[in-house]
Amino acid sequence: MFTALQFSHLAAAAWSGPAACIWATASYYQAPGGYTQTQYSTSYHVGQACYYAQAACPFEAIAAAVRAFAAVQPQPSLPAVLAVAHAAQVLREAAAALAGHPLSPARAARPGFAGRARARRCFPHFTPLRRA
Repeated sequence: MFTALQFSHLAAAAWSGPAACIWATASYYQAPGGYTQTQYSTSYHVGQACYYAQAACPFEAIAAAVRAFAAVQPQPSLPAVLAVAHAAQVLREAAAALAGHPLSPARAARPGFAGRARARRCFPHFTPLRRA
């Protein structure tokens, strides 16, 4: 579904918690018999803590890692609520953009992962030169 670079951009865009080191990995396996498996893993490292999740769906891996961060925060926690809400919004808009739906007016005004994904959904490895 995503290249490793696209997945890392999505993982970075979805994070809104405290400053973190972000690791996003897309693993592709193909056996000689034709069996294939794709696995996405995301980890957000905040200080000494690591919030990690792995799934076959890139959206699920990111959402689970953000939920892992929110689960260990003291309740009630505004950073946890904001991180989950922000990640949900970014993932929802990225999925809509990849499906061909128009961006919301607020998101269309500023560039982000959803805008880049929509612009490159037909030719992910080709960026045409634009001349003024």
